Amino acid sequence: MGKAKTASKNNPTTREQAREFTYNGQKIKPTKLVTSKSSFFAAEYDGSGDLVTDANGNILPWDSAKRFS
Repeated sequence: MGKAKTASKNNPTTREQAREFTYNGQKIKPTKLVTSKSSFFAAEYDGSGDLVTDANGNILPWDSAKRFS
């Protein structure tokens, strides 16, 4: 017997709309930051490409920055 057919995982009607994230009122997007010591996903402002930093000037990881939206 053959395998039972299942619903397509690529069905466009079941996809979610892409979410937009903001930080300080500006759109942000994830970017991979590679340094000599580590690499991680950071947040950058969409358009200018500047990295998102906190009040102390530290670069915010993507998971931290997207929580503020």
